[in-house]
Amino acid sequence: MVENVHALTTRSWTWQETTELVNQLNRTLRGWANYFEVGTVSKAYRAIDNYTAVRLRRWLRIKHKTRRRKGGAIHSRTFTGTSGSYACAGLGTTCRG
Repeated sequence: MVENVHALTTRSWTWQETTELVNQLNRTLRGWANYFEVGTVSKAYRAIDNYTAVRLRRWLRIKHKTRRRKGGAIHSRTFTGTSGSYACAGLGTTCRG
C-alpha cells in the first residue's frame, strides 16, 4: 500500500488536479481497507493514514512551489473540505490529516 500511495504522489504527477489525486487516494485507501478489514489492524491503518498525509502535504508543496516552514507550510485543512478529503484507511471515514 505504501508503494501505491508513493506512486500516486510522485513529483511527476503534479500536473493533475488536487481533487483528482484525492479521489484516486480515496479509492485506493478504501479498497485496501475493505480488503484487510478482518482482524485487529488499527496500527496498520494509522501507519498508512500518517504516511498518506505526509506524502499528500509533500505533493502539494511541490505542486504549489511552497517551501517547508516550521509548523508546516501546508496544513491539513488545506486538503480537507473544499479540495475534498482523503479517506482514513481505518473505517472508510474522512480524516482531518
